Amino acid sequence: MVTESNMKGDPVLQNPFSQNSFGLEGKVALVTGASGAIGRDIAISMARAGADIIAVGRNRNRLEETVEQVNGVGRKAFSITADLSLMEEVKGIVQESMVKTGRVDVLVNNAAANIMKMATDFSEADFDTILHTNLKGPFFLSQLVAEKMRASQGGNIIFITSQLGKTAMNFACLYGATKAALMQITRSLALEWARYQIRVNSVSPGPWSTGMLEPLFRDGKTQDRLARLTPRGRLGGEGDIGGTVIFLASDAARHITGQDIIVDGGFSICRIL
Repeated sequence: MVTESNMKGDPVLQNPFSQNSFGLEGKVALVTGASGAIGRDIAISMARAGADIIAVGRNRNRLEETVEQVNGVGRKAFSITADLSLMEEVKGIVQESMVKTGRVDVLVNNAAANIMKMATDFSEADFDTILHTNLKGPFFLSQLVAEKMRASQGGNIIFITSQLGKTAMNFACLYGATKAALMQITRSLALEWARYQIRVNSVSPGPWSTGMLEPLFRDGKTQDRLARLTPRGRLGGEGDIGGTVIFLASDAARHITGQDIIVDGGFSICRIL
């Protein structure tokens, strides 16, 4: 129940820890990379929390699977096939979203690309692909969505970054650089857009059992080795990141902005077990 407003215009809740504070009922969430494992998990988790979903990605068939699963939990969803490395398609995402839903309350910038090469082997084309997909696309998508959020008096933007934005690993030089840049962009946008009631945060997954690391798991050893280095004894998987995104997008996190939350089972706190 809203009882009053503070000086910044935020509603002061009579019971800030009520169950409704942690839900996303009535919100519209745009999730990029929703055709991949982590993006799909985020989209379905947010739908279960009450949000309708705009699923964005490059693989049309996998996007439709995501839409079907969102519909299966009782929420509305539609897909937009787009490549974030192309500015015209980034603009098209926002235009189509506004036609279909009229607003975007939460933007989850999850889409990313990596080309698994050592730094000495990268070409200029490789460089452009990674930076345009991981950095340029999410930045300008956020800029365009924030314009709509500003008009509707607030919203939430969440970047899915990576622990590799803080540490180094073979085959991820440029990928890690873009994730580090997104963490700084998170802080800068949180500062600039706070006046518009737009919160901006990031989530950094550690080693994950699906997605970009899968090619490294073909040796039959790397996955087990990473799991042994994780205090919780396993890599991240389905359901592990969605809860953090829901929290940051909910009213329960209404005073959190410019922060990065690590979701890694303790991997980053202990290197030797």
